[in-house]
Amino acid sequence: MKMLPVFYLTDYWDQIGDPRTRDLPFVSGGIWKILSVMSAYLLITRTILPAHMKHREAYNTRTSMFVYNCAMVVANAYLFVEAIGNCDFGRIFLNFQYPDQSDRSEQTMRFLWVEWLFWMTRFMDLLDTVFFVLRKKDSQITFLHLYHHSVVPVLCWLCLKVNPMAPIVRLFGVCNTLIHVIMYTYYALASFGPAVQKYLWWKKYLTLVQIIQFAICGTYGLILYFLQTGYPMGWFIVAVGQNPLFFALFFDFYRQSYRKKSHSQ
Repeated sequence: MKMLPVFYLTDYWDQIGDPRTRDLPFVSGGIWKILSVMSAYLLITRTILPAHMKHREAYNTRTSMFVYNCAMVVANAYLFVEAIGNCDFGRIFLNFQYPDQSDRSEQTMRFLWVEWLFWMTRFMDLLDTVFFVLRKKDSQITFLHLYHHSVVPVLCWLCLKVNPMAPIVRLFGVCNTLIHVIMYTYYALASFGPAVQKYLWWKKYLTLVQIIQFAICGTYGLILYFLQTGYPMGWFIVAVGQNPLFFALFFDFYRQSYRKKSHSQ
């Protein structure tokens, strides 16, 4: 018998996992894989790349960033359309029964791949940090930035592993992809430099819509907590419980970055 720490990093997840996603690329096996990837992300962006850039000038990444941001707009727009199309005009959010893991309808299996693609785009988000380091924009690599970019891919893996068809998961997908379309549109335009940035008056609203996202998902999660039937409460609390934490972190960032600035003017 495997030692308990090893078991909970490996075989445990296949035993409790959704059989429909067990064989999806990088989903199979234990949580150690995703934890290793996120550890590598932190090592590269906080140690290796900063050491590389220490005695170098900031790179000009304008073209690369524009291409990257445009690609992310297209990817998230596609995922948003798919997510909206699988919400049955919002009726799925009124179903508080734990989704049937034996449902292998064509529509369900197709949407599982859409959710897997959504998870992949959260890894692409990690390039945000790489660009910050290469441009020597260290002030933008805040605790909020690192925590958000590190935790979301793990939560997405957890949702794929346990039950990706849960309405709370799909609600997050709808909100998050829409926000990323807006956000990466802003970044694509901002990559042209000060000549364009002065017209982007709506920057502060990027943070505000993310706060609204966590308020919506957190409120729905609270309703679901009291009305649900059949949900595994341990993993439900782990996943949904991140919403108030993200809400607090983003609200604090908004308050420090924009509200104080407006009062000082």
